[in-house]
Amino acid sequence: MILNSYGDMAQHLFLRSRNTELKENVTTLSEEFATGKSANLSERLGGDFTYLADLESSLNRISSYMVANSEVRLFATATQGSLDKVHSQVEAMRNDILRLSPALDTENAQQFGSQAKQRLSSAINLMNTAVGGRTIFAGTATDTKPLNDTSTLMTAILTEVSGLTTSNDIIQEVKDWFDDPAGFDAVMYRGSTTSLQPVTVGEGEQVTLGIRADDENLKHALQSYVITALADEPSLGLTEDVQIDLVIKASSELTESADRLIDLQADVGFIEGQLEAVNTRNEASKTSLSIVKNNLVSADPYETYTRLQEAQTQLEGLYTITARSSQLSLLKYIS
Repeated sequence: MILNSYGDMAQHLFLRSRNTELKENVTTLSEEFATGKSANLSERLGGDFTYLADLESSLNRISSYMVANSEVRLFATATQGSLDKVHSQVEAMRNDILRLSPALDTENAQQFGSQAKQRLSSAINLMNTAVGGRTIFAGTATDTKPLNDTSTLMTAILTEVSGLTTSNDIIQEVKDWFDDPAGFDAVMYRGSTTSLQPVTVGEGEQVTLGIRADDENLKHALQSYVITALADEPSLGLTEDVQIDLVIKASSELTESADRLIDLQADVGFIEGQLEAVNTRNEASKTSLSIVKNNLVSADPYETYTRLQEAQTQLEGLYTITARSSQLSLLKYIS
């Protein structure tokens, strides 16, 4: 019978090599168990990372869509909030005038004129609203307040209507000034004439939120307030009948302004609904792709734990063998 034996040095090298191997296994398996990720993706994927790279690219793209979607939704919410407040104030003034119109007197007309100036200032402030450091009604000039102040507007209007004595002439002059590029647009509007560009918020999905403060519908609301406000301008020297007539006719202008604002709110509401639907799809896609990616790179916790216990047991056994080997002596060997 042939017996194979190993010298002390060979046995020492074998035990040391096996010890290193088992320690590395324990370390690797411990890492996989703690992170839930496979430590050797190359082996797991057969050396082909193409599919995994495509998944990660898709996830990164969806994440960027979701960031853009969130920013546009913030913009849309702020826009809708401003429009809602302007509309509420326009409608409230219109209703107040209509409620008193059968018995409207000079004092009422002047009070409405004074209120109109306050509401005009409020509307201008709302159109100068900024969110996240960016103004929302200034087109691409998001670092600029789109409208000058109420004083600038009223000063320009008073110059235009000075000397006019009938409500019809005054109202027509106000409308002409708002329509004239050398009027409102030149004197009041400071924003960009270029609207915000469409934003991609999902795969093949774009939205455009480009309402500017020089929009005809927003200008009409300011115009209605101006017509009402002129009833409380002593410098014009208007008769009491003209003051009253201005306020009564302004109620019709306010009614049209309210309707126009509703149309704008509906447009923004449609965009808000579109953004919400796209965001839902983005989240669903991200969840699906994340599950697929996790299935590719994740380590099975039960299998990992079993292998870890096995490696630890083998390492403990190796320590025992090594300890016993180190205690061997010639006396013990021949006894």
